[in-house]
Amino acid sequence: MKKFNYTRGVLFLILISTIIRVILAFTLELGREEAYYWTFALYPELSNFDQPPMIGWFIQLFTNNLYFNGEFFIRLASIISGSASLWIVFIIGRRVKGEAAGFYSALLFSLSFYLTVISGVLILPEAPQTLFYLLSLYFLIEGIIQREQNCEESRFICRMALIMAGIFIGMAMLSKFSSILLWLGVFTYAIFYNRGLFKRVELYISFIVSLLFLIPVYIWNFRNSFIGIDYLSGLTHLSQGFCLKTFLQALYIPFLLNNPVNIFIIVVSLNYYRIKHYTTDSYISLLLSLSIPVILVSILFSAFSESFIYAISLGVSPLIFLAGAYITTLVKERARGVLTKSLKYSISLFLLVIVFGTIHIYTGLFNTSFLLKNPDHKIGYNDITIDRFGWRRLSQEFGKIRELDIAMGKISERSYILEFGHKEAAHSDYYLARPNNTIVKSIGTVEQTRKYAWITKKLGGIKIGESAYYIESSRDNFSGLEFGKKHFERVERASVIYIKRMNKPVVRYTIYRFINLLELPVS
Repeated sequence: MKKFNYTRGVLFLILISTIIRVILAFTLELGREEAYYWTFALYPELSNFDQPPMIGWFIQLFTNNLYFNGEFFIRLASIISGSASLWIVFIIGRRVKGEAAGFYSALLFSLSFYLTVISGVLILPEAPQTLFYLLSLYFLIEGIIQREQNCEESRFICRMALIMAGIFIGMAMLSKFSSILLWLGVFTYAIFYNRGLFKRVELYISFIVSLLFLIPVYIWNFRNSFIGIDYLSGLTHLSQGFCLKTFLQALYIPFLLNNPVNIFIIVVSLNYYRIKHYTTDSYISLLLSLSIPVILVSILFSAFSESFIYAISLGVSPLIFLAGAYITTLVKERARGVLTKSLKYSISLFLLVIVFGTIHIYTGLFNTSFLLKNPDHKIGYNDITIDRFGWRRLSQEFGKIRELDIAMGKISERSYILEFGHKEAAHSDYYLARPNNTIVKSIGTVEQTRKYAWITKKLGGIKIGESAYYIESSRDNFSGLEFGKKHFERVERASVIYIKRMNKPVVRYTIYRFINLLELPVS
């Protein structure tokens, strides 16, 4: 029987995964969060109010500074980094227990919705974070677990690898601040398993190097009265009180995002290690140290803030390599019964969710709104897929309305779109404002408008006498209509647009003209 070539296998896996992710990137419209991070490239800064700058730099790099501004090119950074991440997973798995473990680790990685879709398709901070996190993980393993104990060359490589780990941890932190939890894992390992690590100078050099990468964040905050640091520190403030909702979300959201079947395989692999050590103790102690503390701390903070829910998946990632080593052991022992079924279930679940999820976005196949009998129910309120559907059509309709309004003298050509939240502002900016030669300005607190507080200032602020469009969605909890009636001379309804799927309305947009601002709201 011909021996399976695992290197070719993982290259084929990367090809298939990339094709799937390219199709999704071409097919799906940008969500609100994606549009918001697009503004990080549109208005690049050393840092931002709520996130570090790496995602904006990634978008600039892969779109030639937004020269290519379509959804696919904006997501190209995620697609390429996702493919590179799969190869890095293979290399790490190969280091832990040979090429077979590398292949199975990459397979499990590719079947995770978090690691493949959120980090590999959508343009979110998780895309560069995952890439640099995996590079950090690789160099941490190389730097901490020496290949040859009595080889000076191997010791030198270990020292350099540990410093390289600091570089990539720094880049991961520039992608998302939660990456600092990697150091929690390293110090946990040093305390419980390898206290000699504290005697290595390169560990401290690596830690300092990683912090130096945050210099752009320090500079931006210094110039802005440390407002970003105040905001982030507020997210970790336990005095806000325990929130059962976010705590439960921290338990089930990562479970679903990382593929429930994958989680089952990981749990079984950890339990099996008690029976048979399928890899060396040094690998399992390091990978568990980089996993368990991160998961526990993230769950703890998630009980007080929803900002840490996605960080839990960072802690799940190292466990994939243990699962890959476990699968390799079963394959060698020809104990494939349960394993084969589990992998089939994982692949089937992943493909079913991707295929039917995409079908639902464009057809509303699984729409359950007809079950709601409440006459006050807002159309589209419970359908999160509306976030990625209908915006291209809305853009066309808005363009026609604006062009006609200007021609008939109903509104000034210098009018803009007014929004009250950062995500709504970004979505309107990408789909409605830019294609129709206008801009978006925002009103609200810094916490509500975030980067748009600075964007609005750059665009000249909001002035007396200006007129604006306001687009109200039937999905929104907030309505800016009362604000318009209070602060503008008059409010006019320009049009009502229904977005339909399968000839059924799924969301309603009401376009208003806010004419002649009379007074600015009190700050």
